[in-house]
Amino acid sequence: MASKLGLCVIGCGTFAGIFAESLTNARNQVDLYFASRNLDRAESYSELFDGEGAFGSYEDAADDPRIDALYICTPHDLHLEHTRLAASAKKHILLEKPIARTVEEARLIILAASEAGVTLMVAENYRFLAPVQETKRLIDSGALGQVRLIQLQEGYPFEPGSWRNDRERNGGGVFIDGGIHKASVLAYLTGRPNQVFAVQVPPGIEGLDAEDGMVVTTRSANGVVGIINHSWSIGEPGGRPWVSVSGTEANIRFEMGDPWLEIEYGGSKETIRFDPDHQGIASMVLEFRRSIVEASEPAMTGEEGLQDLKIVLKAYESAQTGLPVELD
Repeated sequence: MASKLGLCVIGCGTFAGIFAESLTNARNQVDLYFASRNLDRAESYSELFDGEGAFGSYEDAADDPRIDALYICTPHDLHLEHTRLAASAKKHILLEKPIARTVEEARLIILAASEAGVTLMVAENYRFLAPVQETKRLIDSGALGQVRLIQLQEGYPFEPGSWRNDRERNGGGVFIDGGIHKASVLAYLTGRPNQVFAVQVPPGIEGLDAEDGMVVTTRSANGVVGIINHSWSIGEPGGRPWVSVSGTEANIRFEMGDPWLEIEYGGSKETIRFDPDHQGIASMVLEFRRSIVEASEPAMTGEEGLQDLKIVLKAYESAQTGLPVELD
């Protein structure tokens, strides 16, 4: 690899634009390329986001020697196919969450990358948000005392179209699509749960193929209770998803995407502020680059992505049976 990471975005949808725009301050270390089944679309994205080139097929991008890695930002049902494409071309893989729709698919993805000897990182950008990182540091330092409760909530009116409104292609509805962010942050901050109980919120979007709201409660081995409330049909436009962590000594609260964190000790409050990084994407991509340069595991491995997926799938199982479900 040259001094810069040659990274090609596979799939020029809406989030690909958000991803590219978020890398403005990291372009001294990353050269961006764009690939689409429609060359005009790829060229439009490359021009709009200061790309180094465009491709009219994913295969052409994988074969190009300038490309070190593929950022797979395609529908969930194509993750395995496109991972195998990248692996066969010996390209490193940054794979959009969820890693897959099923445990079997996820394991095949991990196997393909391992056999090819390439780096696989799941693009779980929420873990790289500065408030999340600082919360993790404070919890590990003991500043909160014994953590007892973590709550994560997001309600944002959104009508999924195309493949997102296809249970088979998406792997489910709102919880596998966006709720997995919260499951991942919960596991990262307070430990992986060993029990999940979930209920679907009564549907608020007419004609949706899968759930548009889910409330999930979890319990970890050390007794921390988690509550995730995620919905496409409840909330107000512009409302920020929020996280709170309650301990015996202090409480933390922050909003996803905002550069601050509030910590309360008894009757006093302190606000910690960070440099703006609304999506955590730049930090995530630089971690991906670091892992390639140093030939070491990234902070968000394929196995981590698989464990996050298991939480989601167990939540679906619980919602279907109406009973708590144990995790391995």
